[in-house]
Amino acid sequence: MVEETKSTLKKRDIKKEEQVDNEVIKDKKKDDDKNKKKEEEQQTTATLQTASKKIERQHQVQPKNAFCIRFFGIILITIVTFSVWSVFNHNNNRNIDSSFFIKEMPEPLLRHFQSGQMIPVFDKSNGGSFNLFIVQQTIDWVRPDPKYTGEFDKNGQPIIIREDVFNNNQDITNEETPQTNSIDNEVALLIHGQTTTSFAFRKTIKYIQKERIHPIAIDLPCFGFSDPLPNCSYSEIADRLDDILDSLQIRKPIHLVLYDTGAAIGTSFAIKHSNRVKSIVYIDPHIDMSNTPLYYNIIKTPFFGQLYLQFLTSPYLSTIRYKLLADRFNLLNSFTRQSDVDSYFYCLRYRNNIQNFIDTVKSLDTTFRETYRLTNSPIALNRLKKIHLILTTRYISSYQSQLFQNKFSPSILHTDSTETFSLFFEDNPSSISHQLVDIIDSIDKNLRIEKPKPKLQQQQQQQQQQQQQQQHQDHSHGAHGHSHGAHGHSHGAHGHSHGAHGHSHGSGNSHGHSHGSGNSHGHSHGGGDQFGLGHNYGM
Repeated sequence: MVEETKSTLKKRDIKKEEQVDNEVIKDKKKDDDKNKKKEEEQQTTATLQTASKKIERQHQVQPKNAFCIRFFGIILITIVTFSVWSVFNHNNNRNIDSSFFIKEMPEPLLRHFQSGQMIPVFDKSNGGSFNLFIVQQTIDWVRPDPKYTGEFDKNGQPIIIREDVFNNNQDITNEETPQTNSIDNEVALLIHGQTTTSFAFRKTIKYIQKERIHPIAIDLPCFGFSDPLPNCSYSEIADRLDDILDSLQIRKPIHLVLYDTGAAIGTSFAIKHSNRVKSIVYIDPHIDMSNTPLYYNIIKTPFFGQLYLQFLTSPYLSTIRYKLLADRFNLLNSFTRQSDVDSYFYCLRYRNNIQNFIDTVKSLDTTFRETYRLTNSPIALNRLKKIHLILTTRYISSYQSQLFQNKFSPSILHTDSTETFSLFFEDNPSSISHQLVDIIDSIDKNLRIEKPKPKLQQQQQQQQQQQQQQQHQDHSHGAHGHSHGAHGHSHGAHGHSHGAHGHSHGSGNSHGHSHGSGNSHGHSHGGGDQFGLGHNYGM
């Protein structure tokens, strides 16, 4: 009995322990459930908070995205509209008369065009001919004192206006530019690059003439105002330089001035016709056509190349284009005006030059074969010609500059590093003349001395001067005509004469005024539609 009671007691204890354990487990489960509910509540609140934050961010970003979408949408619509308009309004400008384009020229380019002339060039390759635009005389540019506008640029520098002004009668230095010609003076042939024309040399011509060197700036065939060739490749253009010199009747060796890609054209000509070249001045030369800017690839693309150049040179983008270039090249503190920049771009729009530009780019040799021929030529490896090199600060570290200096180092006699804050030809027009003077003086200092004129020519000039002086004494025409004599006679805005029979005519808004002395009479006529005042005094 005792053992049974013990066993029953143990069983009771075991049951009680199991009950306690069960209760403990139940309590743990309840606690776990509570913790899970709390975690779920926390997660839901966190998700709700993140969702609300996302919604707020979307509300904040949505206006910005909408503005960007609208902005780029407008640009896309503009480009598509311009493209469609260009396709349906594209004309072959090659057959259009040049006077159609002259009326829209910017003022600096029009002045440059008026200072030059068209000459016919006989093309020996096909027996035909083409017209070439050349400039041999100077246009004086006056540089007035800088004007401070009172405004500052982004860097805190004062904005200064320096505008070049045309003046065909008076030079700022009050020095007469000597008259030069291809017979009595050394000849410098100025050759531009792919993106420029002879317009770039318009300020340089005067400085070259002052050194008694005859400059000839040309628009290469397929560029500027010159006629295109059937093939606008660089090799064909280089072959035409020989025909150009023959048309100008220049038999003696010349001095080449080569800028940008004009270095490849001029060097190719100098290799084939070394007897016609005396020296070469390179300015930021570009000779490796296998390494071209990215926009050359865009130009080569069918359809898009034409649209790209038309859009880039559009006159409606004049202000935007100038502001972009002004920030990049610091044009605000230079002598470059907006009309100058427009002139550079308008040269591409003249007649069919856009298509000629595309044809020239497409014909470039991108295999390095032509570059190898130029860099391993006698001109590059031997000092057969006197070579001077001008490098601007922006161009010194470029690949083309390093390549040229490495390959042509045996032939380069002098390298000039020109510091320019803007465009080279606009701010440093005299740099080229300095290099030409150094080269010519190193050959012979007497080449730049003015040669005495023949006696017959001197006598003719003296006779002409004497005749002009006599005519000026007896009879004068001008703004205020004034003469004295037995029969004083003058014509002018305010005619005024004294003589035995004073006689004068005032024209326009002027008055005639004369005095007769002694037993003579004064006689005057006031001309013009507005008023004429005649005053007679018999003394």
